[in-house]
Amino acid sequence: MAEVVTVASSATGPNYAFVYILFILAGLLVGGAWSAYQAENRRATYGLAVIAAVAIIAALYMLIGEMS
Repeated sequence: MAEVVTVASSATGPNYAFVYILFILAGLLVGGAWSAYQAENRRATYGLAVIAAVAIIAALYMLIGEMS
């Protein structure tokens, strides 16, 4: 019976919570960049857009890393 529990606990798969959090964060940052763009605040627009791009790239990198 102990072997079944060991196999079942090891087969739960990867934890994607951090990837979901990164995508949510990236979405909020894109929304902030859009708001800054509409307010004609270029510095905030560029800053938020760069941070959002980094969050998206990090999330995709983690997902691709899990597939290989």
